[in-house]
Amino acid sequence: MELSIQERLKDLRVERGLTLEQLEEQVNLSKSALGSYEAKDFKDISHYAIIKLAKFYGVTADYLLGLSQIKNRLRLFNSPTP
Repeated sequence: MELSIQERLKDLRVERGLTLEQLEEQVNLSKSALGSYEAKDFKDISHYAIIKLAKFYGVTADYLLGLSQIKNRLRLFNSPTP
């Protein structure tokens, strides 16, 4: 079963042990907006919020949107050692 964006957002927040209030402080998005993104009757999320949340959680926007089952990109190259 594929997870919805609402379920993915809530799972990522809960995995990190964050409340909506704590997440609000970390990402500078309002608690009401964050709560609405996790609600079943959710209708819209801005591209700004998707990008901000994806960066915070360390996942791709494609993962949040349900376009990919892979949470983050694999590093194809190692950083050169000095």
